Amino acid sequence: MGNLKGKSFKLGSQENIELVKKAAAAYNAMDAEKLITYFSEDAKIYAYSGEELQVSLGLYQSYFASVDSLLWKPHGMSTQTLEDDSIAVVSIPSSDTRYFKEQEIQSSFLFERFWIVEGKITTIVQYKRELAKNYDEIEL
Repeated sequence: MGNLKGKSFKLGSQENIELVKKAAAAYNAMDAEKLITYFSEDAKIYAYSGEELQVSLGLYQSYFASVDSLLWKPHGMSTQTLEDDSIAVVSIPSSDTRYFKEQEIQSSFLFERFWIVEGKITTIVQYKRELAKNYDEIEL
């Protein structure tokens, strides 16, 4: 991600959010070929499981083959850009539900940061927590 030492961020461009929205639509449609067009050639995903994944057509084809369907639903998006405009970051809290072919359903709350350079996603960093189980018991 380059040297960020001493650099500050400013509000980013709506173009960064639109890029992530396009990638999200391809992801939810399980369209691996379209999805990888939004990534740089050397893009990586730092998954919540601790794995570092190299983005490729094969990665997404294999993943999509393991699920019947999925739904990634963002709850908001914010974008920041490095002061010299060299790197942008889109931060997104989301709900992620995966319906696996073995009848297993995984649902979780994700916080992800999409790093964008020259109009392509170069890095995704994921953080995960389980969905709330007792929100209906909490009075606000």
